Amino acid sequence: MNESNEILREIVGRALLLRVGTHVVAIVKQRVAGSIFEDGSDANASKYSTKPFSMPIGAVKPNALKLALLKGKDPDFTEVFRTKAGKLWVLMTEGYKWYREQNKKPSEKVDMRWTSEMMRSLTVLDANPETGEITIGHKGARNEQLATWHHQGAGRSKKVRKWLYLTEKELGSIAGME
Repeated sequence: MNESNEILREIVGRALLLRVGTHVVAIVKQRVAGSIFEDGSDANASKYSTKPFSMPIGAVKPNALKLALLKGKDPDFTEVFRTKAGKLWVLMTEGYKWYREQNKKPSEKVDMRWTSEMMRSLTVLDANPETGEITIGHKGARNEQLATWHHQGAGRSKKVRKWLYLTEKELGSIAGME
């Protein structure tokens, strides 16, 4: 009977921790969708860059833009060039914000979603009823790497966007969960 009580306690404890963890994930996703980042993030972390940047032409999306560039019909805000190694690249003179607009992606505020894969991968990885610890993170090495880049500095300018945290108010809302 004692062993079944321990098993029941573990199941209930794990279920409660998973519920709390799922609530935390929802809070973080909602905050990031609102372009709200932690103290320690760079100034203008919530805005997409308008600084020029270069990328391989093969990575350009949408295909219509890539084809226009390859045919020499450069839009006003791009310059195609060859690297010293002979690779074809394109300079986006109006920055990443303009590039997002060409791809019909929201560009007014950073929501860290191009395909939404990274944010979809944010989940409860573990709930340990013995220690009371909940581990939240990303499924998949690529998504972990993307999240790390944002915390350490993304892009050429190394813009830091810290977002995997809870504020005091958010912690209080978890304590009062229904």
